[in-house]
Parts: sequence; C-alpha cells; structure tokens
Amino acid sequence: MGRPNPEEAREASRVVVVIGNTSTTMAVFTGDAEPVTERLSSSELVDSGVMAGTIHSLVRRYASLRDIVICSVVPEIAARFAATIEEVHPVPVINVDSGLRLPFMLRYENGHNFGADRIALCAWSRKLFPRQASIAVDIGTAITFDVLDSKGEYVGGLIMPGIDMMSGALHARTAQLPLVKVDRRASLLGRSTGECIRSGIFWGAVKQVEGLVDEIGRYLRDELGEAVVGVIATGGNSRLIAGEIGSFDVVDELAVVRGSHLLLELNSSL
Repeated sequence: MGRPNPEEAREASRVVVVIGNTSTTMAVFTGDAEPVTERLSSSELVDSGVMAGTIHSLVRRYASLRDIVICSVVPEIAARFAATIEEVHPVPVINVDSGLRLPFMLRYENGHNFGADRIALCAWSRKLFPRQASIAVDIGTAITFDVLDSKGEYVGGLIMPGIDMMSGALHARTAQLPLVKVDRRASLLGRSTGECIRSGIFWGAVKQVEGLVDEIGRYLRDELGEAVVGVIATGGNSRLIAGEIGSFDVVDELAVVRGSHLLLELNSSL
C-alpha cells in the first residue's frame, strides 16, 4: 500500500477491505481524497502470518485508523480478518450484508444469499444515479447484472460465467483444448486453437454483456416506464470488456470499494 503523506496519516482514516474469490483490495479513505489502494491475492490471506502482517502495516501507516468495513464473498477469510483486527488494533468493524441500512430497497427472495459485493455495487449505483434506473455490471470471476428502478427498488439480476471461468470450463471438459488467459483484446478470428478460444471467449463475453445491457435497458423503458437508465461497470475485467461497449456511463474498478465505504458511512455510530 502506498505510503501516506504526514497530513493524511494524522487524519481519521477508514479502511475498506473487499475480499473476492480471486483478489482482495484494501483501500484507505482519508478525508475527501481518493483512497490509497493495495491489491493482493485472496489466497495469500489464508496464511495467518500474511494477514497479521497486512493489518500491522495498516496500523503503523494509519495510526488514526477509525473503523473498518469488510465486503467479502469468502466468509471464512472475512471472519478471520475481523478476528485478527480485534487482536491487533481493536476498532469497529462492519460487515457488508443485507441487514445494514441500505440506500436502496432490496427485493430478493433471501437477502442473506445476496452477495456482499452486489450489495455494495447497488449502493454505489444508487449514489451515482439517485433519480433514475440503473444497471450495475460486475465483470470479474463471474459477471453479474443488478438492476434498480428510479425509486431505488431492486428489480432483479443475472449471473453468468466470467471469462476466466469460461476458459477453465472449456479446458476441464475438453482435454485437447488448452487453458488460455484472456488478458488483452483479442482479434475477431483466431488462427490457432489458443487464439480461437481467446477470440471466442473475449468476443462472446463482449456481445453477451452488450446484448444484455441493451435488453435490460429496453425492459426498463418499455415495461417499467423508466425514462433514463444509468449503466456502470466494475470488476477486474471491466476495462477489458466494457472498453468495447459504448453503453456504459461509468467504468470504475473501485465501485465496490466506494459502495462499501458509503455503507460504512451510513451505518457507522462514530
């Protein structure tokens, strides 16, 4: 994590920890400045020594640490992180879940099954588009779509495999097909097996996301009478995929971090 300047270190700091299946992002918010962020592999946090060292480093750099919010899709890591904070530097810890005060109305069959990252992203999309319907797309390990209407009520969502999951599934089911990593814009047509897989996964994901955003937008306008629809993309592959699609108003890899920080502010007793 980048070294704070002395002024930042003296101000009260809030920490957001977003623990995903693949990576973990830690962000320190101090005043109105952009957060200082650090990303590490979530698998590293399985090591208790790494976890304790990470938290000790935060405490040393931000002595005025005020409180922490954890947004996690890996409950066991989140629980251990909270317990380690309690041992190292006791401060209030909030976990993102459906029981928090939310800036939107969650209409879901079982709110406990609604992912913390999706809650945070919906919160931030409501902040960005406070008087209009919104489509929030997280393009990561999985690709999720979550939709709010202009009243702030949850309309529904979709979940589909992300590009890494697609590649892994192809490789697992067909031994002759290589495992490829789609980490750059692929040509439309490949001229080797690896290139063909990369092109199929990349452009398949682009066209699926583009088509679903358009279809959801039509539904909101035609069926629900929404005049304006805001669209936001986030996630580790958001720049890669959303960069090929013109219908996104905002592409922000820190949207879940910002939404978690917003929920901390709404639910903090300090």
